[in-house]
Amino acid sequence: MGSVFMVFACSKKERVPDGILNKEQMVNMLSELYVVEQKISVLGIKRDSLTQIFDVMKDSVFIKAGTTDSVFRQSLNYYMDRPEVFEGLYTALIDSLNLREQQLISSKPVK
Repeated sequence: MGSVFMVFACSKKERVPDGILNKEQMVNMLSELYVVEQKISVLGIKRDSLTQIFDVMKDSVFIKAGTTDSVFRQSLNYYMDRPEVFEGLYTALIDSLNLREQQLISSKPVK
């Protein structure tokens, strides 16, 4: 997650309103939700069942992060209404996911 901090440390500090997740929190949430979605997408079960599983797992991500679905959605709308800020957030998300992938690859035992 160091690359996420670097991206935001270099950017202009914009105070987000109360009730809105900050950029780092949003990147972490989006990253965790993406990982959950990828984990369940390989289960090979019907789409409606996948949706139910995702909803349960999504709730656990929110609980772990100490937030709610409504705060996340409100925050997502806030950033999407600011395309230039959202673009930086999205770039940080991609960097974060790439870092996770590299860490997974480097931690796998060599056969």
